[in-house]
Amino acid sequence: MKSSQLRTMFAEMDLVAKILTVIGTAISIFSIIVNCGIVLVDLWIYKAILMAGIFAMGFIPGMFEKDDQGKRGLKKAWMISVVFMLMGMIPCFYITKNIVRLQTFYGSVWTQWDIIFGVCFILATLELTRRCFGLAMPCIAVFFFLYVLFGKYLPASFFGHTGFSFERTISYMFSPAAMFGEVMNVFARTVFIYLLFGAFLEMSGATDFFIDLACSVAGKWRGGPAKVAVISSALLGTISGNAVANVATTGAVTIPLMKKTGYKDYFAGAVEAVASTGGQFLPPVMGAGAFIMAELLSLSYTDVIIAAVVPATLYFVSVFMMVDLEAVRLNLKGMLPDEVPDAKKVFREKGHLGIPVLALIYMLLVMKMSVTKAGLYSVVLIVLLSWLKKDTRMGLARIIKALYEAARSAVGIGAVISTAGLIIGTVGMTGLGTRFSSVILAIAGDNLFLVALFTALICIVLGMGLPTTAAYVISVSVASATMTRIGVPGLAAHLFVFYFACISTITPPVAASSYTAAAIAKAPVMKTGLYATMLGVAGYIVPFIFISSQELMLQGEFFSVLWAVITAVIGLASVANAAVGVFFARGIRWNTVQRILLAGTSIFLIIPGLHTDIIGFAAIAITFLIEKFKRHPQTAQ
Repeated sequence: MKSSQLRTMFAEMDLVAKILTVIGTAISIFSIIVNCGIVLVDLWIYKAILMAGIFAMGFIPGMFEKDDQGKRGLKKAWMISVVFMLMGMIPCFYITKNIVRLQTFYGSVWTQWDIIFGVCFILATLELTRRCFGLAMPCIAVFFFLYVLFGKYLPASFFGHTGFSFERTISYMFSPAAMFGEVMNVFARTVFIYLLFGAFLEMSGATDFFIDLACSVAGKWRGGPAKVAVISSALLGTISGNAVANVATTGAVTIPLMKKTGYKDYFAGAVEAVASTGGQFLPPVMGAGAFIMAELLSLSYTDVIIAAVVPATLYFVSVFMMVDLEAVRLNLKGMLPDEVPDAKKVFREKGHLGIPVLALIYMLLVMKMSVTKAGLYSVVLIVLLSWLKKDTRMGLARIIKALYEAARSAVGIGAVISTAGLIIGTVGMTGLGTRFSSVILAIAGDNLFLVALFTALICIVLGMGLPTTAAYVISVSVASATMTRIGVPGLAAHLFVFYFACISTITPPVAASSYTAAAIAKAPVMKTGLYATMLGVAGYIVPFIFISSQELMLQGEFFSVLWAVITAVIGLASVANAAVGVFFARGIRWNTVQRILLAGTSIFLIIPGLHTDIIGFAAIAITFLIEKFKRHPQTAQ
C-alpha cells in the first residue's frame, strides 16, 4: 500500500472533507471492531455511539456552502446545523453515562434530564431525516407521535386508546423499545456491514465488472442496452439498499445507451427505475430488507431468501420480456460489435471481483454462517482479491475511501430507521396494529383479496418517497397484523408488505425512482412513472398469488411448485404481450380483442389451480385462432 496515494488524496481535500473522512473512517472501523467481537460493548452503547457519528456526518456538511470556485464557506445559518448536531450527539453520550439506570427503568421511571435529552434526540433525528429525504418521513412520524399523545380523545371504536403522558411517551421512544429498538439493532449489526460490503465492491471496481458483464452477455441481443440495464441494476440493486441511488449510478450509463439504441426517453427511464427497484427484493441481500425481515420474524436468513427467490425471478422475467417485446415493436437491434465488451476479456481482467459475491452466497446458504460474520469475511475477501490485478488493487487510499463511503451511506439510513422507531414505538404503546387490522377486517371481512388490496394500497401510500428499509419498517408495523389475523403465514405477509413498500418507489404520483430516472433521461416525469408501473406489473400481481398459495415461495411438493412457476411465467408473458401489443416473433401484432384476452389469460394462469390453468390455456388458444383468422380469413368460409 503506497502512502503517497493517501497523501495525495488528503492533499486534494479541503478541511471539511478531511474532517468528514476521518469521522466516517472512524465510524466504520469502530463498527468492524465491535461486530468482530474485538471489543465488547453493550449493544445500546454501540448504537448510541454509532448514531452520534451519524449526526456529526449528517449535520457538518449543512454548515457550509460552496462558492463559484468550489471553495467552502460557512453558511449564514450555520449555527442551526451546529445546534441540531449537538442536540443529537449529546443525548447519545448521555446514554453511555447512564446506561444501567436507563436499561432498568426506561418507559416507567424517568428524570427531567431523560425527558430533555429524549426530546432533543427526537428533534435532531427528525431534522436529519428531513434533510436526507424530505418532509414525508418526518411528517408521518410526527403524526404517529401525536396519536400517542392525543389518541385518547378519539372514540374507542375509532382508534381511541387510554392515553399516555408526554413524559412517559418520550421515555419510551428514547429507548430500546422504539428508536433504539430491534430495527436499529439490525442496522447496527448487519445493515452497516453490508454498506461496507457495497462500498468496498464499488471501490474495487466490481460495479464496472457487473455492467461490463451484463453488456457482454446481453448487449448483442435486440434492444441490448435495456437488457443490460435490467441485469446490471438487478445485481447492484440487491446490494445498494436504495433504489433511487441505484438509478442515479447505473442509470447514468444505461439510460443513454438505451436512448442511443432507439428506445424512447421515457421508456429508457422506466426500465432503469423498474430494474433498480426490483433489485431491492432480489436475493441474496434484498437491499438489507432480508436481514430485517428475518429478525422481525425470528426466522433464519436462509428461510427468507429461499421464499423470496422465485417471486423476484418472476418479476425480472416479466421486465425482461416487456423490454424484448418493445424491441420487437420498434424493430431495434443490439449494440454494435465494437461496443460490446468481450466476455473472456471481462472475466480475465475483472472476473475475480465477482468472487466475493459468490462467496457471500456460499457462506450464507451452504455454510449457514451468521449474516454479520459472512459480510465481514466478504469485505476482507474483496480487499485480498483486489490485489490479484494491478488495476483493481485496493491500497490504503481506496480502503479509507470505502470506509468513508459506507459511513456516508449510513447517515440517511440510520436517521430514517431511528425516525421509523417513533412509529414502531407508537404501535407498541397503543396497539395500533391490532386496531388498524380490526378496522380493515370490519370493512373487508374475511375476504383475503379485499384485505390484501387494502394492505397493498396502504403500503404504497406509506412508502411513497421513502427508501426501501424505511418503507418496509413503517408498512410492516402497521399493516402486517391484518393479514396474519386471517391466516396468512407470517413470512408471506411480510414479503407481501415488503413488495408493495418497494413498488411504491415506481408508483405515481410520488415515484422517486421513476422521477430520478426521468431526470437522467430528460423525459416527461409522469409518463416515465406510468410506463414504469406498466413494466413493473409483476410486482403488483405476484404478491397476491403467494399469499394465497405458497408454491411460488417454494413451499409444497416439487411438481406442484414446478407447475405453479411454469404457469406463472406463461401468465406473465401474456401480461407482457397484452401491454406491449406484439408477440415475440416479428410480424404478429395483437388487436384490442386479443390484448383483452391475453390480459385475462394472465390472471387465470398466474393463480395456481387446475381449473384456472385450463381456462387460461383455452384463452391463449382462442387468441392464436383469432390471429390465424386475421391472416387467412378465407379459411373461415
